[in-house]
Amino acid sequence: MANESSPGITRRELGTLLTGSLVGGAIASEALVPQLRGQSTPASPGPVLDIAEWTYYWYGVEHATLARGTVCNGMQIYVEHWIPAEVKHPYPVVLIHGGYNQGSQWFSTPDGRRGWAILLLEQGYKVYVLDRPGQGRCPYHPFIHGNFDREARTFEDTARRVASPNWPGTGDVTDPAVAQLVASLGQPMANNAVTRGVWRSRAAMLLDDIGPSILITHTDGIVFAQVAAEQRPKLVKGVAALETTEPGNVLNVPFLDVPGGPMPMLAKDNRETLQPVLDWMQTIEASPSVSPAPNPHPNAESTALKLADQGCFWVGVQRKKMQYGTIPLGQMYVQYMIPAERKHPYPVVMTHGGGGQGLHMMGIGRRPGFVHYFVQAGYAVYWLDRPSYGRSPYHPDALGPSHLPNVPPFEGLITSTAVFNTAQWPGPGGMNDPLIDQFMACESGNVTDEAFHSDLAWFGGVELADRIGPCILLDHAFGGFFGWGVADRRPNLVKAIVAIEINGNPFAAQLRWGLTAASIAYDPPVTDPSQFVLVDKTPPPDSPRPVLSPYKLQAEPVHKWKNLQHIPIAWVTSEFGGGGSPIANVAFLKQVGCNAEMLRLRDSGIYGNGNLMPLEKNNHEVFGVIQSWLTRAV
Repeated sequence: MANESSPGITRRELGTLLTGSLVGGAIASEALVPQLRGQSTPASPGPVLDIAEWTYYWYGVEHATLARGTVCNGMQIYVEHWIPAEVKHPYPVVLIHGGYNQGSQWFSTPDGRRGWAILLLEQGYKVYVLDRPGQGRCPYHPFIHGNFDREARTFEDTARRVASPNWPGTGDVTDPAVAQLVASLGQPMANNAVTRGVWRSRAAMLLDDIGPSILITHTDGIVFAQVAAEQRPKLVKGVAALETTEPGNVLNVPFLDVPGGPMPMLAKDNRETLQPVLDWMQTIEASPSVSPAPNPHPNAESTALKLADQGCFWVGVQRKKMQYGTIPLGQMYVQYMIPAERKHPYPVVMTHGGGGQGLHMMGIGRRPGFVHYFVQAGYAVYWLDRPSYGRSPYHPDALGPSHLPNVPPFEGLITSTAVFNTAQWPGPGGMNDPLIDQFMACESGNVTDEAFHSDLAWFGGVELADRIGPCILLDHAFGGFFGWGVADRRPNLVKAIVAIEINGNPFAAQLRWGLTAASIAYDPPVTDPSQFVLVDKTPPPDSPRPVLSPYKLQAEPVHKWKNLQHIPIAWVTSEFGGGGSPIANVAFLKQVGCNAEMLRLRDSGIYGNGNLMPLEKNNHEVFGVIQSWLTRAV
């Protein structure tokens, strides 16, 4: 565990600390003893990454009209974009995962070294990493994409698959590197004519947008490349295939069957295994001679970053015994960026809200988001996909009904327009707003059992805090529970909490423990929520919100939050107010002894925001309010 003076994890430290994850007592499953296995410290991660543009975009977002409203039809692909400040090669590289994997397999190795996406960026390539429909950041829904496999991916099968002298771990079922890989594995669509038709059309959309490209694939990602080459033969300049499942000679484009054992992009020698691909790509670029194409989407607002390092890993990986093997439970995806010039001692950990994922912190429509602003200001940033959302895969054997697998997956575009009808929403609004499509593409159903979900997320959050040391927690909307529980369990490591319009009022709905659905430490102790004595409160008539409702607080004498007394807390609110009353929530925090302050955007001359202020037009101004408070309070 990092000590109090630690400024947060570096990539060199990550090689020791990133051990595959804590494999502990699985909630509602067989208890296992927590384990951590050390890794040898890797060499220097590599050169500073000078990035001109870092964004993402959804291609192929389409609507489906149902009786209850209009939804996304689930056939979109997610693509993350890196444009280096100095583009040295004419053709971008598109990295296409296969099988049960996702695009994150190209970001980092299981032992914390740079993955191929970052190594290609070092070489001056434009890099595009995609998630196929229903995988990774693309929500999977069985009534759209097909039923889940009867069995989830297991530690045993994954260990057998990667067994190789070049695997960066022991390669057995106790290997933390195996835990990192199995934590990433999610359900793919069946590889059939319908699926190939979706891949074909989405590949064409991507290539039409970014221009002639070289494709690098893994396992059945070669099929995606094949249909892309058939649909846009002039735009596919070559295909390099790892562990290919199909013959490359049918492509009618330059082809390289990449040598190496299982998962070469994750191997101990992944830099060396990339070299034949780099050499082969040089031959494509040399004939005929071409110059790099300009960026097709230059941003007016800077998404530039200068990084010492970036990557991803999973925390909170627990083990659940099934009759057919051991499966992962509760894993939580963490993506991180470390600025080349660290100006602040404490990293910022960001937790998304609602049915979304970490994309809520990454901007929208190629605009910058909070991740950009904090990194540009010199903070190390870690942002999460909570368990079962985004890159944290769901399977019913692990999480049961908590992910609502049998109900409509997306919020209705018609019935959920309130958050988009604000003066600061960056799109035009309405059913044809492309930015609403970009937002809805990542959304999936909320959990039903908030206490179960909270325990999973807190387990991973504690592991993350132990790894990176003292940190600042920034939580949005439904993600607000994360900060309270992690700070309760690691009070000495949480230096501040920024709560952005957290959902829910005290003791309402599933928030039986005050502002949380699962237990938190009180003084005097509370062993059951029935021990709280509650009274109704009415907001004063001069309160800022136009619609005010009674809420509940404790009757005197009150139970205090035992472990959060010294942590500064900012409650950031707009005129919208989110899904809960700022007055009620701040009153609760003060009553339980917290040092809480309400930050009304209007007091800084900022108006017109809604609950989605991390994504709205003036999100940089909102960031400025938060940064000013952090400078003053921390």
